Amino acid sequence: MAQHTEVLDVPVETSWLDAEVEVSRATYQAYRIMYYAFIALPAIAGLDKFLHVLTTWDSYVSPGIASVLHMTPAAVTSLAGLMELAAAITVALKPRVGSWVITIWLWLVVINLLTMHSHYDIVLRDLALSAAGFAFTRLSAECN
Repeated sequence: MAQHTEVLDVPVETSWLDAEVEVSRATYQAYRIMYYAFIALPAIAGLDKFLHVLTTWDSYVSPGIASVLHMTPAAVTSLAGLMELAAAITVALKPRVGSWVITIWLWLVVINLLTMHSHYDIVLRDLALSAAGFAFTRLSAECN
């Protein structure tokens, strides 16, 4: 006895967030490179905020920012370390969200450095990294 199954042609609404997109192998490789980089590098920098192996991070804290936050530069450095560790974890678990966290965090670092009227070389580097972070947000939307 044959069963008759009726197929309904009901359009299913899908969000752009749920859309399947074909990406090239090169695009996916670029996404994976940025994915691992934006996990490892903020995690290393975040841990070093407590270990001070790479540099004396307190010297990069704007006195004005520390004053506004009512914290010592060392406390701001520790808070920054926690934020960077949280950003790395967010990228690992939710790259679409984490990519924005990384990008915005880098903009905040730039603002901090600009208020010091020094470290302009690091400002340029962090602006370039934030551009990479923004590119990562686009890749995350396509590849994840």
